[in-house]
Formats: sequence, C-alpha cells, structure tokens
Amino acid sequence: MMQVRNGSPVEDLRSASPQDDSFVKFSLQPACWMLGALVAVLAGPAHAVDQITLTVSQLQTPQAQVRGVQVVMRLGPQGLSGRLRAASVQLSRPGPPPLRGAVLRCAEVRLSGPYACRGGHFAVRAGAFGALHGDLTTSYDAQTRALTVSAARVPLAHGELRVAAALRPGRWQLQMTASGVQLAEVVRWARPWFRLPPGDSLGGPVSLALRAANRPALHARIRLRSADLNFSNAAGTIVSQHVAATLHGAVTERSGALSGSLMLAGSHGEALAGPLYLDLAAHPFALQLTAARRGTGPLKISRLALHERGVIDAHATAQVALTPRPRLLDAQVHLARITFPGAYTSFMQMTLASGPLGSLHTRGWASGSLRLRAGHIERIDARLHGIGFTDPTASLSIAGLNGAIHWASASGVAVAHSQLSWQRIGLYGLAGGATHLTFLTWNRNFALLGGNVRVPVFNGAILIHTLVGRNLGTPHAQFDFNADLTPISMPVMCKAFGWPIMNGQLFAHIPLVQYRHHVLKFNGNLVAHVFNGVITGSHIRLDDPLGQWPQLHADVAARALNLGMVTHTFAFGSMTGLIDADITGLKLFDWSPVAFDARIYTMPGDRSSHQISQKAVTRIAAFGGGGGEVAAALESGVLQFFKTFHYRRLAIGCRLHNEVCHMSGVGPADDGGYYLVQGSWIPRLDIIGNVQRVNWPQMLEQIKQGISSGGMKVN
Repeated sequence: MMQVRNGSPVEDLRSASPQDDSFVKFSLQPACWMLGALVAVLAGPAHAVDQITLTVSQLQTPQAQVRGVQVVMRLGPQGLSGRLRAASVQLSRPGPPPLRGAVLRCAEVRLSGPYACRGGHFAVRAGAFGALHGDLTTSYDAQTRALTVSAARVPLAHGELRVAAALRPGRWQLQMTASGVQLAEVVRWARPWFRLPPGDSLGGPVSLALRAANRPALHARIRLRSADLNFSNAAGTIVSQHVAATLHGAVTERSGALSGSLMLAGSHGEALAGPLYLDLAAHPFALQLTAARRGTGPLKISRLALHERGVIDAHATAQVALTPRPRLLDAQVHLARITFPGAYTSFMQMTLASGPLGSLHTRGWASGSLRLRAGHIERIDARLHGIGFTDPTASLSIAGLNGAIHWASASGVAVAHSQLSWQRIGLYGLAGGATHLTFLTWNRNFALLGGNVRVPVFNGAILIHTLVGRNLGTPHAQFDFNADLTPISMPVMCKAFGWPIMNGQLFAHIPLVQYRHHVLKFNGNLVAHVFNGVITGSHIRLDDPLGQWPQLHADVAARALNLGMVTHTFAFGSMTGLIDADITGLKLFDWSPVAFDARIYTMPGDRSSHQISQKAVTRIAAFGGGGGEVAAALESGVLQFFKTFHYRRLAIGCRLHNEVCHMSGVGPADDGGYYLVQGSWIPRLDIIGNVQRVNWPQMLEQIKQGISSGGMKVN
C-alpha cells in the first residue's frame, strides 16, 4: 500500500495477498520504475507531498524471500532521502543465516540516471553473527544493469569489515578487507557450519584482504595476516604460541582447469606439530606452492618449495589423486641443503627427547634427493658434509662424517656404491679412529664391500671380513657377520668403560655370526685372549635379540688364566697360580642369569706358585657360608702372623636352578662339607664350605658389595 502525506491519495498499489496462490514478482528494474514514478509525484508542482510510504507484505525472487517490507521516501531541503525496512530476508541458497529486522537509511537517494543510495547506514541481525551495522553505498544503472554495493565500518568478531562488490550481466567482482578479527569469536559464530574438535582452541587477531572476479577468468586472491596466532589441540601434540604469519593465496579457473598458488611465511613465535618444532624467531620460514588440476584429474604440484633459515632449503614436484582418501601418486624431492644444528632442533629433537640422543650438539650439513611413486619411496640419494654430533656426557659422538648414500627400492636396479667415512667416533666408551666404508644398499638389503675392512678401535682394530644383511626391518630379516679383533690394550679399554683395570691385551676371532628366524647364532667359537689365558665361547645362541625379552644360550671355557691378574683386577685379595673355568648350559633371560653349571678350579698340572692372601681367604670362605668364622680365626692365634698362605688346589662350583645356587668345591671334607681350598705347607689352611644351597640373587648382591667395598682399582 502506498500512502501520501500532506495531500490526497494518488493511487493504491496492492501486492498479491499472502493468501493468494501467487506472490508479487519483484525485480530491480520494475522497482526502480516505480520509485521513479514516486519521485515524479514528489517533485511535481501540483502536489504538496514530502513523504511517501510503500508497504509490501512479501517479495519472492529465485534468490531470496523477503517479508514485511516498508519503503519510506522523504523530500527535504537537501533532496530525496529514504529508509528501507524488512522484517526478514531468507536466501534460497543453504548456509547463510536469515536476516531479521533489516534497516537501511539513505541520506541521499538518486532516481535519475544510475539509481543510488548514498550516505547510507544499515543495521541487521544475522543469526550467529549477531547484530551487524555499518555504512552502505549502492548504485544501479538500469541501462547497463550494473549494480555496485560498498559497505564500510562493519564490526565483525571485534574487528572491522569493509566490502565492495560490482555486478553486471555475466560479470562480477568482489573486494573485502577485515582487520582485528578475533579468531576465537569467529569460531564461536561459525559453529552452525564448522566446529573445532572437542578440546581444541584457536585464538588471536587476523587481518584479511580478498579480491575475486570472473573476468577474464574466474580468479581470486587472498591475504591473511596474524601477529599473535595461538592454537592447541586436546592432546597437546599440535601447539602454536604467538605466531606471526602471513598467507598469500591465488586461484584461477579457466575452461575447466583450476590453477593456484600459495605462500605461507612465519617470522615470530613457536609451533609444535608432533615431532616438528619451529622456533620462528630464530628460523623464519617460507613455504611456496604452485599447483593445477584439470577436471577430475590429479592435482599436479609443479613447485613446492620450503626455506627455513639455518635449517632447510628444499623443493619438490608431485601428483596427488584427490579421491575421498587422497593419495600420493608420485613425487620428486630435491634437498639443496639441510643444516645442523637447526635441523636437529626442528625435526629430530622432539622425537629423541626421551632417549640418549635427546640433547645432542650437532654440526654439518646434508643434501640429496628423494623419489616417490605410488606412495612408496623408490630411490634415495644423499650426501653428508662434515656431520658431527656429541651428547653432553660425551658417551655418543662422531666427527667429520662425510659420504654419499645411494638406495633403490627395487632389486636389480643399478645403484651406485655408497661410501661413508669419519675421523673419530665414540659409543659409550668405545672409541674409534678414522674409517672409510664402501657398501651397497638396495630394497631391504645391505652388503659391505671390499673385504677385510679395518675399523680402528682404541689402539687396535676390528677387521671385518663379512657384513651382509637381507630383508632388514621385516620378520624375515637375515644377516651374516664375521671379523677379527686385533690386539687392544686392556688397560686402555677398561679405563674407557670404567671397568677394573686389567693388564694384557685383548684379541679375538669372531666366527661367522648368522641371524635367521629371530635367532642369532655363532657358527663357531668366539675366542678371546685375556689374563694371559684363553676364553672360548661355544654353542652361542641369542633368541629374539631385537625383542622385549632376549635369551642368550652359551657354553664358556677359560683356560690358564693368570689368577694374580684376575684378583689384582678386582681387589679380591691376592692369589697366584693358574685357573681354568667351565660354564655349561648358561642361559640369560633379559640379560640376567637364570641357569648355568659353573666351576672354577686350579688348572691341572699347574706347577706355578700357589699363594693366597688373608683377604682372598675370607672372600672365598664367604661363598661357602664360613666367612665370619674364618675372619675370626685369621685375627687370632698363630694365623694372625701370616699375610699369605700356600694352597694346593682350589675349586668353587655353582649349579644355578630356580634362583638357587647348589654349591660344590674340590671334594668332600673329612668332617662334612666340601673343600673350597685345600692348603699345603705350614701353616696349612683349608677353606671348607658347609652351605649346600645359596640364594642366587642374595649371593650376587653380596659379591657386588664385596667387590665395591674392596675398592675396584680403576685408574
């Protein structure tokens, strides 16, 4: 209905009633004609009209449904002004919320030439967005059917929004800027369409700039900036704090082909994503992406470049199938440089934090390339340049690591020889010098080349004859190894490992060692020369060495060990002579003894001097349960005047079963028990054991305490 103030009604305009079968069909051009007619009424000399009100109950277009429309036009000294109200506006397209209580005021309305609303202001309630308001300017050219809309000073999520749009037949463009928008508020009002996972939080101010148009092709550019971005997930595995980042993106669609580019840069703050840690103040980064897709074909990434200062410089190409579960078809990665220590702190330290490699000092750099096909690594080529690392305790270290590593996934593919060399290496006291290795590696296989490769260890070396691995990392893994250990000074090695100092040299032959079906087996005897004697390990087998509960089986025989060297090493008390030892049926479970039959005894036919000190007497007596009585006897009577005694034979036996050690000695004593030591000469001292069964864990602890209290001689 149209009403005219200060004059008689000119005419009634009635829209179709809501009860009618049809609604008023309304478009911009007829509406403008109508407004033009109203202006003619307002401006005509025969009528004293200063306000016209137009009320429409409902408007329907393919794009929207509008209810409760009221248009008020006023003619004043400054010209024509107007006000538009709408009770509700519901867009046909799903997603945008309905608008309630929309009001538009125009300080200046133009109805000649391009129709325009200038100096406008709007206010509306938009669902979860809440109350929106701001300045608005619009214009419409009836001849070209060009519509422009500009909105400014629109409060949005505690920030401010500015929008400018132009629309004409077959062509449109849009510009949008926003500043100071709080992401936490955006997350709140975006809940009808998007929700963060429970426990996740996102906050910080962002600014946005968007430009989009459909000519000459559909294209859009966006820029996002944040100086204080914060995010965390419920598990705490992804966290960012005070991140300053910028995102630039562009996309173009032409003839069914989609192409785009992206650049992400970070310059401040910290971020953690699983094992990846970024300190953006120390190592700012830039990530660039250029990609295209035609129709439903794969996404072709023509360039993916990552530069993180002091950490990594790399680029890649790839193809990705955008199926419901996207998969990588192929990729080529070129690593121009990865630099330490930056790469260690960014990519490795979080993963290694709980282990011995969690606080390394690193240096050097690496380069290389990586080829992937069908989601699997097909080829690796890498070069190492002066790599070095050490932990704070110096237990693990390597210096001057250089070389080239070449690997291919397929057997039969030509692969260049790999080479590694280092100047110095240390592993829990094991020290090695300059070494050069040449090897082949392919699929899950490894083969050391050259034969008789010398790896310096302390002042000796390991001479490796064979080192071959097959199906590594699978349940069917196998490897073969054999080597010789050239003489190593025992004092040097013992000092490095913190052991009691042992005199002499260690040299050994390591027979062919084979790993098959989770079993490590020595095909021959392991022979070592120590204490001027020989120790031989035979029937050595290690079950499930890489599992949670490894089990070792072996027999050990020692021949002609110099007892003086042995006892001097462990501050056991002084003894002289030569001894043999046999340990049969040895079984270790999780590296602890659970079964064996052991016997240490004087070497048959030994004609060397046999002497034993008072301290050694009390130590041996303790094995048979008589340590206290023997110690008392040595401190009284005539024995107190002798520091050493002569003995004829000694033997100590222990058969371990179910944590009980069944003790034995040289033979049975006349008055019961068993001889541990049979004396000779005057004064004759026999050590007799009277305990047949000993608790093994308790006995082991007493031995450790006895040796410790005796003070191991460590230089």
